[in-house]
Amino acid sequence: MRVLMVVAALVLGSMGATKAETVDYLDLPLVNGNGEQRGGVHPDLPYDRATIEQALAAYRARGLAPARFKALLWQYWIVRAAEDAGVRLSEWDPQRPAEQNRSVIFAVYDFYAKLYLTHPDSLRWMGFANIGAPAFAAGMLDLGSVPELRWFSTMLMAMQKHIFMDLGAMHAAYLHGGIEAVREMRDAGLVDAETAAAWADPAQAVMEFSSREQNLVIAGQFSRMRSRLLPPGEVVTYAITVAGPMPVPGGRTPAQYRPLFGGPLPAFNYADREARWDFLSNDTVPAYERLSRDAVHRIVQRPFADRVAEYRAAARLLDLLPFRGSGVQSQPSK
Repeated sequence: MRVLMVVAALVLGSMGATKAETVDYLDLPLVNGNGEQRGGVHPDLPYDRATIEQALAAYRARGLAPARFKALLWQYWIVRAAEDAGVRLSEWDPQRPAEQNRSVIFAVYDFYAKLYLTHPDSLRWMGFANIGAPAFAAGMLDLGSVPELRWFSTMLMAMQKHIFMDLGAMHAAYLHGGIEAVREMRDAGLVDAETAAAWADPAQAVMEFSSREQNLVIAGQFSRMRSRLLPPGEVVTYAITVAGPMPVPGGRTPAQYRPLFGGPLPAFNYADREARWDFLSNDTVPAYERLSRDAVHRIVQRPFADRVAEYRAAARLLDLLPFRGSGVQSQPSK
């Protein structure tokens, strides 16, 4: 009898331990899906890759629909992308001042360059993302240096993280799991069908991924920036339009693409989704697509810090004076 009691206690204890160690990650909401807070998509999700892999394997073995473990699946590929970029996702916080986030900001864009340089045909969008990044990063740092404008810097940093969480994670899935991993993200509702299909045709990928980035991922955040009252977001986002030309050789600045009354200022606000996408899809993306592989290589191989420095406000003072004469903004040398 004593032996039976001991065995029973061991069995019950084992069952209790198993139950205590089992964590339910199903049907979690994406509470940080826009990347505006520290860490991943939900505070209860782990950051340890092995723990996530074990849970995913269990859910797949049970035949559960990917939508049930959507948050965990997304967290996994964000963690993989962050590991590849040398970034600690658990500590990535857009709410910190831009100077404190400088290493993360730069590491993300260096990661994009690395992906393009190692996969120039299949990951061409990464080259585009890296080339367009210096003006964006300079805006984070410049706005972050002015106390009353730091909220806008925070939003730009959140947008960078949001793009990384979405497109960066999708690229990590493709690299480490192939098209089937992307399709699982699609089945989970993390990637739309058009974006998933674009992987089959690299010639369409840059435009399709850019459309997702601009029209789905960050559109709402740009709109919130524009609608802020104090200081007026309409003014700040228009200033960003004036000050932040896309650094793509052969591409026009916003003012050159659609001038206001034929003058040196742009006739649209970059925070306006339709106007922004009209500009990018009809001018900036085609300009990038015209670049040769060697031309893209030369740009993305330049130190990112050097390219950002060329787009800081202090380095472009004359360019930021719209009535200085010609009305044409010069692009930094490549």
